[in-house]
Amino acid sequence: IAVKRLKIWSAKAELEFAVEVEVLGRVKHTNLLSLRGYCAEGQERLIVYDFMPNLSLMSHLHGQNSAECLLDWDKRMKIAIGSAEGIA
Repeated sequence: IAVKRLKIWSAKAELEFAVEVEVLGRVKHTNLLSLRGYCAEGQERLIVYDFMPNLSLMSHLHGQNSAECLLDWDKRMKIAIGSAEGIA
């Protein structure tokens, strides 16, 4: 698993947390992370995901691994369409 922790609590962060939990709880798709659970106790906010062993899409596109992982525009488009289909 991987755990995302809200660092600074604010009303805006609270709303974004709630939206993220709701969306991840509803969406089931191979290109999107699955929600395992969450904690909303006091001001503690945690989201538990399935672990993504190949880092993140952001790291493959812009990080130190971007040169090793060649995501041409065709592959990027397929990922975007698949993600959009999962959200829809």
